[in-house]
Amino acid sequence: MIRRLDLSRRKDPTRTQRGKFDSRFERFLGQFCELTGLEGHESAIREFARFTGDPGSVSLGLVRVAEAAAAAEVDLGGLVQDSQHLLDRLVRLAGSSEACIDHIVRWPESLRLLAEDDDFLRSKRRRKVRKRIARSVYDADGQLLSIEDGRIALRRAYRDELIQLTAADLGSHEPTADFDTVSRTLTEMAEGALMAAHDLAAGDSIPDGCAELAVIAMGKCGARELNYVSDVDVVFAFSPETTADGEQAERARSCASAAALQIIDLISAAGAEPALWEVDAALRPEGKAGALVRTVDEFAGYYSDIAENWEFQALFKARPVAGSEELGQQWSEACLPQVWTAAHRDDFIPEVRAMRRRVVDLIDRDEADRQLKLGPGGLRDVEFSAQLLQLVHGTEDHDIREPNTLEALRSLERGGYLSGDDAALMEEAYSFLRVVEHRLQIPRMRRAAVLPDKPEALRELARMVYPTGDRTEVRLKRERDDYSRRVRALHEQVFYRPILDAAVGTGAVTSLPAKAAESRLRAFGFVDPHSAMRHIHDLSAGVSRASRVHRQVLPAMLGWLSEGVDPDAGLLAYRRLSEKLSSSTWYLKLLRDSGQGAEALARVLSLSQYAASHIMHYHGSVRWLADQDMLHPTPLDSLRQEMSELVGRGRGVEGVRAVYGREKLRIILADILEVIPRSAVPQALSDVMSTAIDAALLSVRRDLDTEHRIYDYDFAIIAMGRLGGREIGVFSDADVCFVYRPAHTMGDDDREALAKHARRVALEVTSALKSAQQDPAIELDADLRPEGRSGPYVRTLESYRRYYEAWSEPWEAQALLRARPIAGDNDLMSDYVDMINPLRYPQILPVRSIMQVRRLKARMEDERLPRGADRRQHVKLGTGGLSDVEWTVQLLQLQHAAEYPGLRTTSTLPALAAARDEGLVSASDHEVLRTAWLMATEVRNAITLYRGKPSDSLPSDIRELEAAARLMGYPQGSAQLLVDDYLRVTRWARSTMEVIFYGDDPTD
Repeated sequence: MIRRLDLSRRKDPTRTQRGKFDSRFERFLGQFCELTGLEGHESAIREFARFTGDPGSVSLGLVRVAEAAAAAEVDLGGLVQDSQHLLDRLVRLAGSSEACIDHIVRWPESLRLLAEDDDFLRSKRRRKVRKRIARSVYDADGQLLSIEDGRIALRRAYRDELIQLTAADLGSHEPTADFDTVSRTLTEMAEGALMAAHDLAAGDSIPDGCAELAVIAMGKCGARELNYVSDVDVVFAFSPETTADGEQAERARSCASAAALQIIDLISAAGAEPALWEVDAALRPEGKAGALVRTVDEFAGYYSDIAENWEFQALFKARPVAGSEELGQQWSEACLPQVWTAAHRDDFIPEVRAMRRRVVDLIDRDEADRQLKLGPGGLRDVEFSAQLLQLVHGTEDHDIREPNTLEALRSLERGGYLSGDDAALMEEAYSFLRVVEHRLQIPRMRRAAVLPDKPEALRELARMVYPTGDRTEVRLKRERDDYSRRVRALHEQVFYRPILDAAVGTGAVTSLPAKAAESRLRAFGFVDPHSAMRHIHDLSAGVSRASRVHRQVLPAMLGWLSEGVDPDAGLLAYRRLSEKLSSSTWYLKLLRDSGQGAEALARVLSLSQYAASHIMHYHGSVRWLADQDMLHPTPLDSLRQEMSELVGRGRGVEGVRAVYGREKLRIILADILEVIPRSAVPQALSDVMSTAIDAALLSVRRDLDTEHRIYDYDFAIIAMGRLGGREIGVFSDADVCFVYRPAHTMGDDDREALAKHARRVALEVTSALKSAQQDPAIELDADLRPEGRSGPYVRTLESYRRYYEAWSEPWEAQALLRARPIAGDNDLMSDYVDMINPLRYPQILPVRSIMQVRRLKARMEDERLPRGADRRQHVKLGTGGLSDVEWTVQLLQLQHAAEYPGLRTTSTLPALAAARDEGLVSASDHEVLRTAWLMATEVRNAITLYRGKPSDSLPSDIRELEAAARLMGYPQGSAQLLVDDYLRVTRWARSTMEVIFYGDDPTD
């Protein structure tokens, strides 16, 4: 009597060291040979074990099988003696796949299948796996088994084929060459399982034939490229009897739904015989929220009218695999052509690419460098490259509509859309990575696509991947990293490198026709591909060093440009910049060697017309893109010193403007590339402008004071409006007031001369800052001065004092809330602030003044909004926009700043925060108003950056909206989301503003 050991799931930690086996291995080996009568086979088993992933576990697995065989009265020893392959195959499974050994232990009769003499991968038996599994649910008389018996028979039949395939795969001397056969066989096995499950389910749930059901495979099953363990994506189509009335049709739908659920259950639910894999119907129309079964017409209508772009990408690999063949064919004819109809949509390719980027962004950072499937240079990059080329060119060329990845690569090469070298590399890398993925899954037949991080596990994997030669984890890691690096580089260039050859006319790499090249450019967002081809030709043709560099970098550059909103403008700007810098060694080196710098340049040129135009003037700024620490704003002390030195050397306002333009561009580039927070941009721009105005005043006074010999006076410039609040945008004017003060000892005649001189200084500063040619101008606007345009352009401090004491209106006190001295003599600036503080921070604000501010706000809303403008979308004067928030805050300042010092600030958000801290507004109201102000500010700046000119309304053009969204940090394709967010945020802000500002509660 054989003593039964409890070895069902025990794991032996035994490992080989330099070809030797430890005592536990030898002990279990002896037990196996004793159980089977195979004494004398020990050496052969040891030799076979050396070719497994985990040689030390072989003998334990063999003992488990021997015990199970003895219990089932299967003569394992006799089978081994009669078969020249059984022992080798059994050892390979024992040392590599615990899951396969588990199946043999449950069903020892399956040993007879491993004893067959032929090579399963090349045998006629392999070609009949689908039929054997499909027929497994029928008895000898052709009758369907019961549901429970059928479930077990189906799963057992599938795994009987699986152990044969696994043993043959592990025994392959060229696993990458055999990968395609293995993957197709796994697909045929899945098809057989679906066919068997369909027959069982239909027989149980559709007993009277009231409906027909077709199972449509999607994804890897549809493409005939399944893994050992993959989710099998399906959708279900049904058809009621042709004579069915409404009630019968609904009964048919109910029966079909029950059958579909039963198919999923038969394959995927837990049971006495373990589940095979997940049957996933989530790719059906409307996903998990949608009906499980639909008619062909319902499918066709959905794909025609409702489906999103990504659903057609999934539909591309679909094909019927089980159930009614006629119904499956009808489904294919109705639905599959719509893939190519959708591919013509302007937003189709951009959305497909955006989805790929989102998938990459979601990868766990800790796993990214070990991901075989989703990581950079992984399987998805190969699959995505092939599929994207098919979607671009398959609308015209039917010969490349091949769902299987390897066949797709070959068809793309034949069609001239992919070079022979590129196709070969992708096929080689794809096959290798799929073999590694398969070897990860084989041990326990579980989904896996991440390389192990433990050296021992990686070592076992390497031994399974390589049948001979160097079988170390070092080789595995080196080859995987090499393939990933090359695939990643190719993935970034494969769409554009053939375009270069077509543009230049070399034909050296591919035979892509010019028309196909233009189609590819158009699909990737170029509106004028003919002009783009001309730019590409002019950049890359010839034998100059610059041409060689452009030929090297343009494939990647075109890819980056195409991810922007306006790749045409970006490419034109890139060409113009490159022509200007064609002889600059540093520029060509940056393009060639700095991936970060080149990618950042592409983003800037394709997202901002303003930045693109100014980079042409300040082309040294391109250097900053390669070292983005240089994009942080220059410290103000350093900036003041630099401008002061320029003034001292006689460069005057011209030099100041040049520095101002350079620093303004630095801030804008930092904004576009998200180097600094967007909320910090207005303050940074304001500080640079204020510093430039201060330096300009210094320069003008040096010249004019010396020329006219007038020195004995103080002069200052007071910032008002957005500059005073440190809240300017890209194209904001500088609202200012000019103030001066004569020396106490100055006589009346001198004072009269000084008045003219002070006006001369003010006008010269205004003119000098405005008269920029290439450098950005600073428009000084003095209209907020007392009496507006009717009043003196410049006043003495005493004149300001008399005016405010005698004539000041509430709106002028409100305007002074933002008054901030920025240039000139410190004592005068300090005295000016002391003078206006009692006015702008009154101890008591009369009710009539409050009412006047409210009436003025209401009148401004009615009168100043441009004709035809949508009030909801005007970021400055519209509903919940800048004006609503700022006037609310300013009224609180007028009412309470005298009591609460925190409110005494010229900036909106700090004042709003102080109002919250003092309990004047609730925390929730503060957040609503703050969010609306920031959003309106960012929208305004983003639109201006893209257009290159100012705008105060959300644009109606979808491209401009998309650009604004991208510049605000939204993902690609978020134009409408930006509009929805803006309308929602500003609507809440308006409701909050009305309660605080007008004292009305709209809910009453």
